[in-house]
Amino acid sequence: MTNCKELLGKDNAMILKGKCQITFLNANNKEETIIVKEGEQLKIQILSPKSSSREKSEIRIEGVQLTAKKKQFSEILIQQEALQNLQSFSIGDVLQQLPGQYVQQFDNTQFKNIVFRTASGSSVTGTGSIPGGDDFGNRAFGVQLMVNDIALSNNENMQSYNSANSSPFGISFNTNTNNGNLTPGQPNYGVDLREIPTENIESIEVIQGVPDAKYGDLTSGLIKVNTIAKASPLRLDSSLREGTYQIGLTKGFGLNRNNAINVSVDYMNSLSDPRTSLVGYDRTNFNLLWSSKGKNGFTNKLSASFSTNTSKGKDDPDDLSGIIINVDNKSFSVGNNISYNFARNERKPFFRTVSADIGVSYATQITERRYWLNQGARPYGNSSGNSVYYAPYTPPSYENQAFADGKPLNIYTNFSINGSKLTASKWLHTYSFGVNFRYGDNFGKGRYGTAGQFTTLKASGQSSDGMRDYNYRDNVFSSKQYAFYIQDNITKAFANKHILRANLGLRYDLQNSYSTYSPRVNTSYQMGNLSVRGGLGLTSKAPSLNQLYTAPRYFDFLLGDYRLPGYYSAAIMQTVVTPGDNSDLKPSRSWKTEIGVDYRFPFGTFNLTGYYNKLFDGFTTMSVLKTMNRAKVDVTIIGTQVPTFEIVGTEKFNYLQNRIVNGYESVDKGLELMANFKKIEALNLVIGFNASYVETSGRKDDGIYTFKAPEITDKNFEYGIYNDTRNKSTMARASFSFDYHLAKAGLIIGLRTDHFLSDRKLTGANDIYPVGYIKYGGEIEMIPENDRTNPLYQNLFLKPSDEKLSGLYNKTLHNVHLRVTKDFLSGFRLSVYVSNVFNLKAYDEKGYVYSNFTSTSFGANISYKF
Repeated sequence: MTNCKELLGKDNAMILKGKCQITFLNANNKEETIIVKEGEQLKIQILSPKSSSREKSEIRIEGVQLTAKKKQFSEILIQQEALQNLQSFSIGDVLQQLPGQYVQQFDNTQFKNIVFRTASGSSVTGTGSIPGGDDFGNRAFGVQLMVNDIALSNNENMQSYNSANSSPFGISFNTNTNNGNLTPGQPNYGVDLREIPTENIESIEVIQGVPDAKYGDLTSGLIKVNTIAKASPLRLDSSLREGTYQIGLTKGFGLNRNNAINVSVDYMNSLSDPRTSLVGYDRTNFNLLWSSKGKNGFTNKLSASFSTNTSKGKDDPDDLSGIIINVDNKSFSVGNNISYNFARNERKPFFRTVSADIGVSYATQITERRYWLNQGARPYGNSSGNSVYYAPYTPPSYENQAFADGKPLNIYTNFSINGSKLTASKWLHTYSFGVNFRYGDNFGKGRYGTAGQFTTLKASGQSSDGMRDYNYRDNVFSSKQYAFYIQDNITKAFANKHILRANLGLRYDLQNSYSTYSPRVNTSYQMGNLSVRGGLGLTSKAPSLNQLYTAPRYFDFLLGDYRLPGYYSAAIMQTVVTPGDNSDLKPSRSWKTEIGVDYRFPFGTFNLTGYYNKLFDGFTTMSVLKTMNRAKVDVTIIGTQVPTFEIVGTEKFNYLQNRIVNGYESVDKGLELMANFKKIEALNLVIGFNASYVETSGRKDDGIYTFKAPEITDKNFEYGIYNDTRNKSTMARASFSFDYHLAKAGLIIGLRTDHFLSDRKLTGANDIYPVGYIKYGGEIEMIPENDRTNPLYQNLFLKPSDEKLSGLYNKTLHNVHLRVTKDFLSGFRLSVYVSNVFNLKAYDEKGYVYSNFTSTSFGANISYKF
């Protein structure tokens, strides 16, 4: 409903005057639309809520939405009972019912995120291996999560161990033990979905295609979470599954007709192995939500939350060399949505509403890694500048400790003015103008550790990429993003009852001094039961602070190590420092294109979508050839005195360093089918279906080469130069949902099936022949294309075995999951969940367990309304 003047009539009735469009469900649960024209009015009778305990139960209502449903364009809406189709400890579990996703192995000790419309990987959880790398990482990084139209950001997370030398999507501070795998939330991978509980969520809307121009800082997709405050009884929720339990309390207070406050507290504890407490994850959330609707045209929704989460990988007494990980995060956030409706005035302004969304979040993030080392005293570099010096030694045995202390701050604001106009020819324009501003910074102590937490060296002539302490507060500059947008959503109903809809938008982003113009278009034409739609748009994603500010790169070269037991130990080290910040990183961008057809049969609605998405300027690693003047030293040893040295000259020495650049591009193209069937009244059965096929290919840009030293030393070639690895993946999945809904008994029995039809991944598909080489003097020579197979370069040829095909090959696998929910009139509700209810075993054609296949597990949820 938009742009109508609301008047309160007699007998609790609402009278709407003005120009607006209202969409509702009629008595037969069918969608209908009413258009109120200028000068007309519509009376709506508001029914008083019944007070019987039977009416308190949501699943005793006939029209409960049991499955995720397609909306107008790319949107998929999950609300009401569909939020509970899978046992949900966080929104990451809810999103597993989207097309292309699947019910995953349950493990809350690994961080969760999600990627859309790609074959490069699935949500990170429970597989025991992270589908990292540029392919998956760029897509996960490009997903934007918003709660009540306020963006949640992970761009300021800098909890990494060695970002100066690792890839932009390296995994930090994880550990694999006999008692389970622990992977805390990661920088550059988007928001950890484990942190968002499902309490008070009214609906979740997912846009995998082209979003409106209002939404930015994304390349893959948009998740919009809507919460609501309303009067509600005190509800206790308790869930249990394998090594995880969760307890939540929620209460809504109705202050008056237009004001309500909702308070919720949630605690979750998860163990990787229920038999031990060595590897675990804890989460505590406190949320407060106040909504107000004033008679003067103001509406306001104020939210505040405090949360803590910890990841623990404790000391295993049976594993003396095991790694101990401790992660302790605390965060506070406050958000406010405020709007004013001018349409209540008798005048008809061009802009009918003004709204503002403001969000501020601040967190403390402490990460610790410890493990015992007994390798003897070794020298390590500690110089912060270019120099030749005596290096210190580690103790012979010690506990190696590394810390990352981050304090990220994020501010998000959006201001918009909105209006609508119905032209003389009955074209309805709903338009908006707005501005976004994002601010991000990190004030933490940074990365630091014990002596020897840096790279150590064994013998003279060895070199390594070294590390040093790095303070975020002093070295990291804030990230700022400005955006301006204009949006016009057009609706035209023709005399033949055909309806044209077009959402036209233009967005301008200024992200860390880089500009992007993003046109976005979504259109649909409805002809009775048939609708044809299409969309095209450009999106962009700014680099994170962890990618921009990686700390200087240190190259440590051990020139000599002289020891006389009982008298001296003297290590002569040379350090070369290269600035490590990547201030020239541009935002990554993605062109998103889709076409689709929707048809409403008498028995259900089918939605078919084809899409083609191209990512460019993606973040990746480039090896850079560096040349240093390696010092020649003359060492003097006299008796038991500490040796002295004198620099007598230099010689050229080549080495490689990694650098994060905009140099990755990929293409996702595929088909997506959704079907929602009408309830079979005779069987009380609701059936849903979705399927997807996607092909993904990715590569680094031309000119970003791979350097490798020959396996057999060759006096002519120090490094071979190769075109970078290309990869290609294909994936096909399908899923059915069968929900038996007996409203009078408050009973739902649901079966969810997952069908893995195809999963093939080809990596290492690059040419084995070099495109050039580097001589020992540092000179680069490129090889003509017709001469690259010349036996002269045979020591540079790569092994063909670098090419690897993995996945399901030609086999298909199927899995079945069960949900039973019973609602009692007393306010008590019980749900039982069984993953892989038939205890199926899944292997690929080579006899290996297929990692995406979920094993049998049991879970239960109990709730009570007081």
